[in-house]
Amino acid sequence: MNKALTWFMYIWVSLVFLLNLIAVVGMFITSDSIWEGIKQVQHTYSPYNIINYGLNVVLISPAIGAYVWIEKRKNKNLN
Repeated sequence: MNKALTWFMYIWVSLVFLLNLIAVVGMFITSDSIWEGIKQVQHTYSPYNIINYGLNVVLISPAIGAYVWIEKRKNKNLN
């Protein structure tokens, strides 16, 4: 079970990373110039854009939950 949860965790984090990468590529594709694309990416991934970070935390929360579950299972097996 721990192995399956570990695989789920890694796959989920990879999917969230790919989603962010696709978003960046999409910003460059839909912009009029490279500089406009850079501005869009800087605005989206700005440290002051709390909504983006909150959304990424929500997206990655199943992987965090799987990690917590793995750790609980490991601690239960030690006792």
